[in-house]
Amino acid sequence: MARPKKNTTPRGTKTINAADQHRAWLELVDTEGPFLAIPPLKRVWPQGMPSLTNERKTALVDSRKDFEAAWESLDRSPDSETTQDSYRAARDKWVETVLRDVAGWAESLSWGEVPGVEAQSPNRAVTIRAQAALNGAGGIGAIVHVVDSVDSLRQTPGDLWAANPIDRVEVMLRENKIPIGIVTDGRWWGLVCVREGAMAASGIVDALTWTEETRTRDAFFALIGRQHLIGGDPTERLPILFEESVAAAEEITEALGAQVRRAVELLIQSFSESAADARRRGLPDPLPKRTHDSYEAAVTVMMRAVFLLFAEERGLLPSGELFEQGYGIAGELDRLISRETEESEEALDATSLTWHRLLATSQALYQGASFENLRMPAYGGSLFDAARFPFLTATNDQGTLAITVSDRVMLHVLRSVQVADIKGEARRISFRDIDVEQIGYIYEGLLGYTAAVATEVTVGLKGTLGEEPEIPLAKLEEFASEHSDPKKLAAAIRKFVEDDQPSAKPSSAAAIAKAISADVDPKVVSALTQAVGDDLELRDRVKPWLGVVRLDLRQRPFVVLAGGLLVKETPSRKNAGAHYTPKSLAEDVVLHALQPLCYSPGPHQTANGEEWKLKPSHELLSLKVADIACGSGAFLVAAARYLSERVVEAWTAEDPRNAARKDLYTRAIRQVVANCLYGADINDMAVEMCKLSLWLVSLDRDLPFSFVDDKVFLGNSLLGVTDLNQLRRLHIDPKVKTEMAGYYAYDVDIDSIIDRAKELRRTLLAEIDENDPARTSSAKRRQLADFRKVTADLRRIADGVVGAGLSQGGKPGRALNEAYDNLRIAVGKAYPDGGEADDTFLTSLIDSGLKPTVVTDYERWQPLHWVIEAPDVIIDNGGFDAIIGNPPFLGGQKLTGAMGTNVRDWFVNVVAEGRRGSADLVAYFFLRATSLLQRKGTLGLVATNTVAQGDTREVGLDALVAKGFTITRSVQSRTWPAASANLEYAAVWGTLGPVPDIVPRISDDVPVGGITTLLEPAGRATGNPIRLKENVGIGFQGCIVLGMGFVLEPTEAQEWIAADAR
Repeated sequence: MARPKKNTTPRGTKTINAADQHRAWLELVDTEGPFLAIPPLKRVWPQGMPSLTNERKTALVDSRKDFEAAWESLDRSPDSETTQDSYRAARDKWVETVLRDVAGWAESLSWGEVPGVEAQSPNRAVTIRAQAALNGAGGIGAIVHVVDSVDSLRQTPGDLWAANPIDRVEVMLRENKIPIGIVTDGRWWGLVCVREGAMAASGIVDALTWTEETRTRDAFFALIGRQHLIGGDPTERLPILFEESVAAAEEITEALGAQVRRAVELLIQSFSESAADARRRGLPDPLPKRTHDSYEAAVTVMMRAVFLLFAEERGLLPSGELFEQGYGIAGELDRLISRETEESEEALDATSLTWHRLLATSQALYQGASFENLRMPAYGGSLFDAARFPFLTATNDQGTLAITVSDRVMLHVLRSVQVADIKGEARRISFRDIDVEQIGYIYEGLLGYTAAVATEVTVGLKGTLGEEPEIPLAKLEEFASEHSDPKKLAAAIRKFVEDDQPSAKPSSAAAIAKAISADVDPKVVSALTQAVGDDLELRDRVKPWLGVVRLDLRQRPFVVLAGGLLVKETPSRKNAGAHYTPKSLAEDVVLHALQPLCYSPGPHQTANGEEWKLKPSHELLSLKVADIACGSGAFLVAAARYLSERVVEAWTAEDPRNAARKDLYTRAIRQVVANCLYGADINDMAVEMCKLSLWLVSLDRDLPFSFVDDKVFLGNSLLGVTDLNQLRRLHIDPKVKTEMAGYYAYDVDIDSIIDRAKELRRTLLAEIDENDPARTSSAKRRQLADFRKVTADLRRIADGVVGAGLSQGGKPGRALNEAYDNLRIAVGKAYPDGGEADDTFLTSLIDSGLKPTVVTDYERWQPLHWVIEAPDVIIDNGGFDAIIGNPPFLGGQKLTGAMGTNVRDWFVNVVAEGRRGSADLVAYFFLRATSLLQRKGTLGLVATNTVAQGDTREVGLDALVAKGFTITRSVQSRTWPAASANLEYAAVWGTLGPVPDIVPRISDDVPVGGITTLLEPAGRATGNPIRLKENVGIGFQGCIVLGMGFVLEPTEAQEWIAADAR
């Protein structure tokens, strides 16, 4: 990967380029969200930020004296009303002077309350207003909000609105469609920018340091100068720079995603090299027999590194010299780069100091550490549990690690997550600027892959970064013997990759053909020896293909020897559609799904926000919110933030003394995570990523991680049982009567087990507390183990209920009933009411029933039985209060190929209760989500726009509305709010509870009287369109587009254009 180059003058003295100049002042700004990125700053200010003129410097110094005196007086007597009044007067005069004379707003500044520009808290208890505005020909270019003295503009004031001054200005900007806002108490100056449908960004500077930190001062005034807000070149105005910065942030996220995939691949190579070395020395193979465990371990290593970088840079872990020298990861990249410069990159192959440090830090975080100058609580968390992957810390006969990763590999691993390589430019990343949601998305790109043993020599081909394919060397040689023409050879290689690895993105055929005949860099030829060792014959076989073989991060040709590990895509990869979910979209979904639950009366009772009343804190903390296909947890993170803000407001209303507590928000979010949030996913790595997201959002440096192992489940929500009667009757449809129903008795007391399970779940709900023996991390793990042991028999029987039915696709009839009769016999034998138990039949039935009938990622389906895993929610609470998220998309025409005919039939017969049609997968998630809601529960789900079209609508939304579901808000079709994904999405919010007709529904942001299942405003005519009789016998459906269409790689398109511009 390219690295930043140092600029020097001819004499060798170091100079600072524009990027470094901008980076220097940005490092002194307290930023949040996609604040200004280097590329747009360089475009507008290619020589760095201009200095203030002498005239403006003088105006700044002269006006500052009175304000500083008032500030110091307030600091000495903060409770004196006279001092406060003097401070406010001096502050207002100072702010007005700064904007009018220093920032140069001059006559464009309108000082005084701005009519109509205000914002209110969700409960309408607090109203804020703009105190000034910058007026231009096109209207208001920026507003100014002045606040009383604060310790930080990111600290929540002690009133009934749990939002800090920055967030309040964001609300005011959005509601009034103004792009730029400034919020200040005189000392702290916050610059806020919002764009419709995009994340807000903000930066804070300290006016008391403007004398010493002139670069930051000059940059701030350049940014808020009149020219870049309402005048000058429109393309150089601040809103455009922020828009470009959002795009740059997305670029960084995408780049990091690709780089992390390559880093995981390098870790797998390193594991494989350690294992090969052990075998050469006659030692046992140190790697686990299940190769996927090696892949999961490599992903876990990357997740640990990112967690530590995120937490360290944000001050969420212990600090101090001992931690930084012995445990910290944040400075390791710089240390390795320094060694690389002084010694050479190859010299790093001889040591593994960073690897040992990462393992030691992981152990310290999990178990805790206590020294004279350092105390670390036992944070816990499965991410750092060495027992998950014992081979990483296992030692050999000499007492050294059996698996070691060199400092050279760790150099590239850390560089992959700390330096984004974008269009040849290396951009250093600060994890202060990376959101939890971005981290989740980066790691979602690692799903759909595994590690496999290479049965023959395999090489990696060039292609799109992070998505390159592999091919056996013998296959290349076979193609070469069949095709002497490079173009035909290239076409054969492409065809193999497309068939073998559908999701890989190899180079174009033209690029491959050109690379086959191209000269190869001698350095690459030399590096081949390191890749293949002393095998001269193999070296000669690989050498002709070096033009098409990619290099790994160490710049070695990517060659995997027979018996070595390589990363391979799994069958699900071709159907995976991971797109970066912007924070703003997740927050919007959560807002409209949870707001009706937090207020009574609220938005489902009255459209008048003045009448809304926030519920008490205990009611808020008793809400149960789930994402049943949670992925990396972006929507649960948004729910944690939203609910914790409401809890803070409730606590403050209940006891005004709470307003003075600086840890109030952290306390609230930890209690919300402990009590309110649930997630599930079919992929075990996604479950770990979701846990990581919840740990990050609720991290307290002095407390263990929030315990979420009992809240985030592994399994398929569409396959589980949802009703205890399904267990009692041993039938997926408990209403059906069969000949053998009740014939076999079995010794499993379902009700007693569920009662005990609910008791254990209630114990697990309490927030973790290392000072309470019953609530420590270890106690929680024991309680969870007890819960799983208590419910093991029910879980097994439930698996049998699903397995028996799945074998018949859940289709009602004699065959299904016979399958359940067999299940009753099997359960009766496994759990006899007297006599010896024999579970052979039950095991066989479960194994055969849950075995996929098509090639998938899974050896067997894992149903998720919500009624067993969360009986306190499903039984005691009647279901979840809200279900949110972005369920996976898979077209109706692809379900059978991806999951098997029996699974697709199960969705039709069980989840959809027999409603037929070629519905997309998302329709079944809507149905299952609604079935898990309590009787007044709310729904907030994102889907593709097909949710309101054709069979998907008829199977999904039509069925829900027919059962009393009310669509309260919708987006019919809108462009995905991230440039990285070219697709349209829809969103649906609704409730099972009553909503008075006088309360308007919101269709595409417009109040309407009702919303149809087409996600359109309801008209006078209702119901679905009816097919015309005259078309009978002519056609029954339109075209189904199954392919990509006519699509070219950009490089191939450019080559065609160059050859013939027509």
